[in-house]
Amino acid sequence: MEETRKVVEALMRVGPRFTDISKATGIPISTVRYILLKRLPKLGLLARAYVNYGALGLQRYLVEFRSKHIPSYVSRILDLLGEFMYLDYYTYSMTGKKFFAIFAVPLRFEKSFVEFLQALEFLGLMKDVEVKKLAYMKPLPFMTDFFDFSRGVWSQDWMDRMVSRDIQEIPEYPDPDVKIDKIDLMMLAELQKQAIPVKYERFAKKFGLSRQTISKHYRHARRFINMFFVVWFPPMNPELIVSPIIIKTTYGNQTRETIINIPFTYAEMKSDRGEYFAFLWTPSMGLYTTIKFLTKSVEIEELHFQSMECSGKFSIQYQLYKDGSWIDPFKESIHKLLEVVQKKERESLGNY
Repeated sequence: MEETRKVVEALMRVGPRFTDISKATGIPISTVRYILLKRLPKLGLLARAYVNYGALGLQRYLVEFRSKHIPSYVSRILDLLGEFMYLDYYTYSMTGKKFFAIFAVPLRFEKSFVEFLQALEFLGLMKDVEVKKLAYMKPLPFMTDFFDFSRGVWSQDWMDRMVSRDIQEIPEYPDPDVKIDKIDLMMLAELQKQAIPVKYERFAKKFGLSRQTISKHYRHARRFINMFFVVWFPPMNPELIVSPIIIKTTYGNQTRETIINIPFTYAEMKSDRGEYFAFLWTPSMGLYTTIKFLTKSVEIEELHFQSMECSGKFSIQYQLYKDGSWIDPFKESIHKLLEVVQKKERESLGNY
């Protein structure tokens, strides 16, 4: 399985185009194509683009909140926000009994965004709302040395052969003068969902544009991609194989280094208050030893077990980019959201 390992490493380094990976590894294009299109999906490995939201003029906000409603009901509302209201990601903590929601909002709309959250609180959808700016949120490179590519599982001896990784922290500062258009954003959104395969014909057919036009826009959109990353998510019965957890602690160089050296830590984020969060897809077989290692090595403030059913990840909402700038949907949408909430409440009452 050494070829698979080399292809994954090259994908993260040079991007997901077959020819680029073949040149970087010396592996024939036909083999690269087979590994990316057939082998990786069978192993549960997904490749996606990590987009620099700051370069798009967007500021990330972490919103922590509770609700009087059941999580599945709140999730349906959040799914709507993921389509039209700059919501990038959300998850429900089964242990903390609260939601984590990450929005990527143009900085100039901060006031109306906060007012929108206050309106949701007034409507009773949220309570105990806490809003924080994020310095960054980003995925981590896949640690290929600790993954068994023949069986599609993490090696359990990772603590005996830990390595120290030097992964640079790159804050995302919102760019007030973004040079991008809607086609670029549409392409970035597609690459966030599925980075493989990168074929101009794929985008040309989907967007109804010529191959030459797609080629030009891909080269421009590529500038906004910090890296292509790989994550592991078991294709069959994931709830029996992995435990998704979030660790919250106070930021420190040693703390961060310890956490990112765990092979199945797949993402991290830091707030402007000095809070550090790490996301882990922990193999269920190694859950106890991982938590034991963490509690001995770092000062954990919060440990959250995420709900797989009440989580969502969204791509860039390019429909909110019009006439060369981002639009503010918050003030107008609160009235529409109120109508949806009232309708769903009537439906819920009708089911009893």
